[in-house]
Amino acid sequence: MYLIDSIKIIHSFWSKPAFGANRDIEKYDGGWLHPKYHWMSWALSCLSFREKYDQVELVTDRRGKHLLVDTLKLPYTKITVELDGLNHYPEQLWAIGKLYAYQIQDAPFIHVDGDVYVWGRFGQDIENAELIGQHLDIEEGHYYHSLQHLERNNIQLLEEFKNDFSSRKRFDSSNAGIIGGNNIDFFKDYVDRAFHFINSNLDRINKNVNGSSFAMIYEQYLFSVMARNTGIDIKHLIQEKEENIMHLSDFFNRFGPLKFVHLLSRAKSMMECYGELELQLLCDYPDYYNRICSLFNDNAN
Repeated sequence: MYLIDSIKIIHSFWSKPAFGANRDIEKYDGGWLHPKYHWMSWALSCLSFREKYDQVELVTDRRGKHLLVDTLKLPYTKITVELDGLNHYPEQLWAIGKLYAYQIQDAPFIHVDGDVYVWGRFGQDIENAELIGQHLDIEEGHYYHSLQHLERNNIQLLEEFKNDFSSRKRFDSSNAGIIGGNNIDFFKDYVDRAFHFINSNLDRINKNVNGSSFAMIYEQYLFSVMARNTGIDIKHLIQEKEENIMHLSDFFNRFGPLKFVHLLSRAKSMMECYGELELQLLCDYPDYYNRICSLFNDNAN
């Protein structure tokens, strides 16, 4: 077992999908209905992790640094500005900034999405694990339809996908709302393979290819397949196998044993989640709340 005093938390923000010319892609404004809530989410995520972890780092591009660090003044302990090097990729490949962030790590890490918030640490069993994921996705249909979608758009699938599903008849894929671990060599190999898959299909990626369907395969399913193929167990934060994982978006989790919220999936279309996010930031970090509201000429308290 790996024993460490502290594990670093990683945020990544490749700004091209959020600010690109195509407002129709699903990650324009991060998938939020209004950019104010996009920035509130980044703020609450960064600040809540800084309460519990000594190292909270950001991997981004120049525009992302200008927004999150220079404008919002979020207190990251280290900022790496390298994601402009991805700008030749189409903007629907929104998860490749995450892949890049995984690959450049040289110490144990947990990458968390910008819509994940915590009121406690993950615990030693997670922090000391070789590989970490958020939960095992039970909704297998999403992956099946994603593979069908990619094949209809002439995306050439990796042989390990075909072999894995042929032998298991299931996807058993980890959700990457949080992802990381102590096995740094694994992540370097995994990201190499993911970019090989992407690059070999780059001339086939057009406006008809759904970015989230592609990301489920090159990020989440590939991570899970390669872990199985190398005989490494993935330690999941959420152990229960539940059909409906939307309870993770409930802000009352802060008062329970989980102390974790992830506004995943359709939560960004639920207005009550917007109200809870705004109220949480206002109550816990009013200076940041006011700073963001001032950017949109809202009345700040």
